[in-house]
Amino acid sequence: MKLNLNMSKRIKTAAGAGLAALAIVVAGGGYYYFHVHNDTPDYAIKTILNAIDEHNLKEFHRAVNVDGVLDSGYEGFVDGFTSAENVTTPDAKEAIKNFTQMLREPLIASLKSAIDSYVATGALDTEKNVGVLEMLERTGLNDVELRGVKNIQLNDANRDEAFADMIIFQPELGGEFPIQIVLKRDDDRWQVVRVQNFRDYVAQIAQARRFQLEEYLKQASEINMRHGAIIRDAEQKYGMILSMGSLGDNKTRAELKNLIAETFQKDWEIRKQELFGLRVPKDAQTLHNLYMRICDLWVSAAQDYAKWLDDKNAATIKSAEDKIHRAQTLTTEAAAIAKRMTG
Repeated sequence: MKLNLNMSKRIKTAAGAGLAALAIVVAGGGYYYFHVHNDTPDYAIKTILNAIDEHNLKEFHRAVNVDGVLDSGYEGFVDGFTSAENVTTPDAKEAIKNFTQMLREPLIASLKSAIDSYVATGALDTEKNVGVLEMLERTGLNDVELRGVKNIQLNDANRDEAFADMIIFQPELGGEFPIQIVLKRDDDRWQVVRVQNFRDYVAQIAQARRFQLEEYLKQASEINMRHGAIIRDAEQKYGMILSMGSLGDNKTRAELKNLIAETFQKDWEIRKQELFGLRVPKDAQTLHNLYMRICDLWVSAAQDYAKWLDDKNAATIKSAEDKIHRAQTLTTEAAAIAKRMTG
């Protein structure tokens, strides 16, 4: 059995909507048009979408076993949290899994409440559903598009069971993914009861994010190493200028000021531009912000130092030294974070 769909518009999930495979449908709000009998899996899916559009929570629950769907997708949500890049050790992953299993019932209740709220009102209170929004983000469901429902087929071994593929487009995967849902018939009414491959979906999201993180770390490291070589060369030139003159000499100060402005400061500005142009995964955002701050501190320190060569004010050189010290501290911190992520 196959279902041809005509969507009035592309359906994109709202924040708080993509809760397991069925909740991707919950995030819909567009229309599907069918010419099917009431006693079919096709009609059950039509009923779900109409219930969402009409904010008919009672009808929605008649066509969806929300508890069953969330229960079958829960392990995928757990995987989403333990795949976070700051969870690096097997013990840490196991501890989080144990903790989330302890919270299974309240978390499922929270997800169910969010679904009910969305179906009933067409909106989600983001302030009251921070945890739900985090679940959606960790599993990549906060930015998916529903592309269609395909391959609706009865189970040959059990004619009261059917399967369907909910086709979603996931930007982080760069393509479509079929979320497999299961429907069952009870008293001539079909109902969505569970999802089958949500963990596989989350695993692909985790793999894609890991690849993106590795690419960022590789590119950022190359930028930092290349510009680090330029700064080291400039530091040698700085030493040579001082060895051949003195800070009391106007010519020496002028040469140092030119080196600081034209090499030190400009190179840190260029480094920042190159780092800024990288694609930054969420798990690298803290590290990236550190890199940006380090660049800003070195640029500001160079400006202060160049100014001091003119005004010889103790406060000016102290400001430069303070910024250099802070930049060096942040550099050590950034190196530790990058090493942990690489490891």
